[in-house]
Amino acid sequence: MNNSFHRLIDGMIESIRAEILPNLSGDFARGQAFGVIFLLKSLRIRANWSPEFLAEQLKHLEALRDALPPLPADAPIIEIAAHNNLPAQMETARDVADGQVAALIDWCAAADIPETTRAAIDAAVNGYIKRQLRYEIDTTAPPMFAEMSLGREQ
Repeated sequence: MNNSFHRLIDGMIESIRAEILPNLSGDFARGQAFGVIFLLKSLRIRANWSPEFLAEQLKHLEALRDALPPLPADAPIIEIAAHNNLPAQMETARDVADGQVAALIDWCAAADIPETTRAAIDAAVNGYIKRQLRYEIDTTAPPMFAEMSLGREQ
């Protein structure tokens, strides 16, 4: 039976903590080991073959699209490409849609549109950015700066 990716990462982290760290004598080497633990924790959360991470980002893009006011025909549109929950396709769909968001921001800055429409677009984009930033923060492993610099658990 195969273990899940997350379980494999958790096993590596525990092995480093239980087997490697106690046998390292220098603070520098211990700090480097904590750096590896931090990297593994980040990888566990953000592994590109994990569709959960990308699915949430795609939901944020869909929420932005739904929050936009009716736009003129020449405005860039945000389309989420079909991806069948396959991580590589999800990543491509996210990247393309992010490019469309950037194009919408540029278009909005230069377009001759009513101020109410511009304000509604800005509000929708700002909400999207806030959701994305919150998600980035929530899915980032807690920093281990003290452990890395001191070479011991805090």
